[in-house]
Amino acid sequence: MFGPNVRTIKHMPMEAHLDAATMERLEEQSGLLLRIYEAEFAKDPASHATAYSRSNMIAVRHSINQIYGDAAAIL
Repeated sequence: MFGPNVRTIKHMPMEAHLDAATMERLEEQSGLLLRIYEAEFAKDPASHATAYSRSNMIAVRHSINQIYGDAAAIL
């Protein structure tokens, strides 16, 4: 049903599929959030913008892990 490069999570109520295009998009989005955080941290490590950027990164990472589980461990 799915190609060889699609990862399936079977312990979830609904299977989440992580294909190559999805992996690439998530890597790009995560990379963008990391670059924003690093830029804010370089300006002022204690600023609200730095804390906000760090929170965004953490929230996205948790969401990815909840949706894709072990398949997202490589991201």
